[in-house]
Amino acid sequence: MMKIILGFWLDSASYPDALHGQEASAGTVVTGFNGLLGILETQLGLTIPKQSENLRIAEWQELLRKHDNGNRLYSPSYQTDSWNTAKELLRRRDELVLAGWDPTIHMGGSKWLELLGELEQSNQNRTWGLPDRVRALLAKLEEPVQVHIETITIVDEDKSLWDPWCKQLIEKLKYHGVEMVKAPSEKEKEEEPTTDLSLLKRVLAGESLSQEAKGDGSLLLVRSEQEWDAADYLTSWLQEHGTEQTVIIKDEGSLLLDELLHRRGVAGAGAEGASKWRAVLQVLPLTIDTYWNPIRVERMMELVTIPTSPIPGRIRYRLASALANHPGIGGPVWTEAIEQGLRHYEEAWIEEGLDDQEKKKRRKKLEEKLDLWVRHEYYDPNEGMPLETFVHICQKVSQWAASTYQRTHDPIYAQAIKHAQEVLDGVRTLGVTSVSQLQVGRIMDSVLGEGAKLSHYGEEAAPWQVVNHPGQIWGEADTILWWGFLKNMSGPSIRTWTVKERNWLKEQGVFLTEEDVRRRREAASWQQAIRYANRKLILFAPAKVKGEEIPIHPLWDEIRYAVVKDHHTEKKLTLDPAEWRKQPSVTLFEEPFERVGLNKRNIPEPIRTWQVPEKVVIPREEESATSFESLIGCPVKWTFRYAAKVKPGSALSIPHESLMLGNLGHVILEHLITEKSSWSEQEVRLRAGELFDEFMPKLAAPLLEPKNSIRRDETRRHLQTSLQQFFKVLHQAGVQIQHTELELQKPWSEGVEFKGRLDLVGETRTGKKILFDAKWSRKPSNYKERLEKVSIQLTLYHWLLADHEDEELPVAYFMLRSGHFYSLPHEDFPEDYHVPGPSLLENHDMVRKSVEDVWTQLQQGTIIAPGVPSSDAEEAGSFASIIDPPCMYCEYQNLCGVRRLTT
Repeated sequence: MMKIILGFWLDSASYPDALHGQEASAGTVVTGFNGLLGILETQLGLTIPKQSENLRIAEWQELLRKHDNGNRLYSPSYQTDSWNTAKELLRRRDELVLAGWDPTIHMGGSKWLELLGELEQSNQNRTWGLPDRVRALLAKLEEPVQVHIETITIVDEDKSLWDPWCKQLIEKLKYHGVEMVKAPSEKEKEEEPTTDLSLLKRVLAGESLSQEAKGDGSLLLVRSEQEWDAADYLTSWLQEHGTEQTVIIKDEGSLLLDELLHRRGVAGAGAEGASKWRAVLQVLPLTIDTYWNPIRVERMMELVTIPTSPIPGRIRYRLASALANHPGIGGPVWTEAIEQGLRHYEEAWIEEGLDDQEKKKRRKKLEEKLDLWVRHEYYDPNEGMPLETFVHICQKVSQWAASTYQRTHDPIYAQAIKHAQEVLDGVRTLGVTSVSQLQVGRIMDSVLGEGAKLSHYGEEAAPWQVVNHPGQIWGEADTILWWGFLKNMSGPSIRTWTVKERNWLKEQGVFLTEEDVRRRREAASWQQAIRYANRKLILFAPAKVKGEEIPIHPLWDEIRYAVVKDHHTEKKLTLDPAEWRKQPSVTLFEEPFERVGLNKRNIPEPIRTWQVPEKVVIPREEESATSFESLIGCPVKWTFRYAAKVKPGSALSIPHESLMLGNLGHVILEHLITEKSSWSEQEVRLRAGELFDEFMPKLAAPLLEPKNSIRRDETRRHLQTSLQQFFKVLHQAGVQIQHTELELQKPWSEGVEFKGRLDLVGETRTGKKILFDAKWSRKPSNYKERLEKVSIQLTLYHWLLADHEDEELPVAYFMLRSGHFYSLPHEDFPEDYHVPGPSLLENHDMVRKSVEDVWTQLQQGTIIAPGVPSSDAEEAGSFASIIDPPCMYCEYQNLCGVRRLTT
């Protein structure tokens, strides 16, 4: 016969376990009421497959839809949010059924009770939940059945805190001959010196004492600013004092705590917190998000870059690169990325030696995948997408997860299959031909819930015991360590039933759990940590967790009221581990902690002068304005990027606004120039607006989002005005644009070709070439300053464009956002836009000399990082750049060490 140790909180971990200090214990189980329910169902043949709560909500959503005539009590809520309305009414129904409510017997009470009764009676083929299982078990126990349980030892002191169905179950088991035993209370101990912990126990037990805490270490609050310091103290304590009589209350645990425990060679407590942001579980919501208008390009970027992306690998990286430069979908860059990926696959198939039929078959499958993931229609979020499209998405995601699960056997993919099916079931019960974004979002949030638990952070074997909640402690322990002694931020419970409804239900013999019982039960469970700690109770309460401030646990208020009279006393009970951690070795409350110091290692000093073998770093066969600007600004940067080929490890992401809008402005300007040679101001404004609307989804899709509506309108207006100014000035100056994105090259020196792509090249009235470089910037004056000093790019492009070495052509920056022109003085361009500065011929001589000087140093094996200051005047004078070093935006700051400089 089975023996059971029963407590309300004991359905998962517990301390002590069934052995409770014995060498063996056959047939004894420690459990809560859910576990007891399962045991009895097995014995009495009542087991049924467990069903997802989401399927039950979907069932009720369909039930409500069928009964909704527009005048139901729930109709307004159902029209706004059908899923959560169904979820709430199902919760109310479950609460009633669990209390013994039967709508065929208990008729009336209130309009809501009558409505739920009508819905319940019409739902004959319902999916069972916990309340249905409980009522079925209680009904079975009315019959003459055999229960194979000898005794149930009850560890809860106050059974009035149980739910009514728990009390009913115990009474029926008594009727069937099961002996109920009260767990023995703690043994009376011999008189011991009063400690802070024993004082607290006596006060909470009802004694009236005038004493206050002394700060003897038996009751301690570890109050740290950050989680790290608290975890460090807990780890040190376990290393020094952790025994079999130590219990850790961990709640959900902490990844940070487990990582620190592992780092110090201590067994992990386990982190059970779930996350819906697991990459596999995000495939379905990300895919659906990419089907809505306006296009959410950042969600598409996430879909193509997550580690488990279902998009074919040789295509998705190209798409990510396209989005990183031109954040839009459907444009020429996007289309070319897909075509390149397809060609890559076809080349691979040819190398494999596949026949034409197999290649055609694979190409078709590849096209189908692209049509599903990245090449599809977009739908209005309010009107919704067709149901068949949504069904197709869910089915395909499920198929992808199933095929991956067969290869990897990773259970997270099985969960993804389950989620896809539950979302699909939920949507189908809506009874609609198209599903809106709101409807999908509500169902998705409910199905994904908190997500999936981390599979690699389970509890590890250790001398001490670990529980999740103080209520799971039902026996004495030497020391109890309460990690995460913080307030639960879930909020207060919602009151469902009115006093009148509750009284009516009581008259009918239906007893709901009293409104204050849950709060009192929770408060009583907190005190078990105090009650069962024999020698020490240490509470860990970091002020911030994951960067967010969380209040301390409300039990601390009870402790302060019981044994703390003033702030000075509270300080005696509080430890800041950040201060303690600074000490090499300390003794706290007669407990020594020794720290072993690590060998000190200084951070490497920044390096200004780098030495390499001679003639290792040499000029490349092809150079550009960008590479020369790097070379002149910082030879170390040029060496890392072009000679050593050290590529920055930056993640692909949506480009910053200036780059995105600059690309959009360039494309619009190029189209205007290509379409007509001259435009009136009104024509330019209208056509620029049309082109903006056409290319924005393809090149700057983030502007389509509602939150960016003001910026979108502002950008459109700026572009229209600036392009009007562009054609107006060119018409007045008599300039005709001849080329856009003109590629040119010239020999720079022996064995080195210089190549460049020039934005706009035109012809003046006098027949001279003129160069314009279009830029988008919120600070156009920065480009004015470049002309006043030296613009490496315009200098080199001017040299590239000129037919003769001594020919000086007009050049200008054009600011796409503001319509400003900045030009070096030249008679072929209006004086209004001239900026005083050195001539481009002088600049070219200076740039050429600087380039040659740097190359000479590089070939001699000396590489200078000018951003790193030198204390040696002679060394500092060995390199003088004509432009400021680009340290602020350089990707190699950590390598040269300039980031480690302090002012």
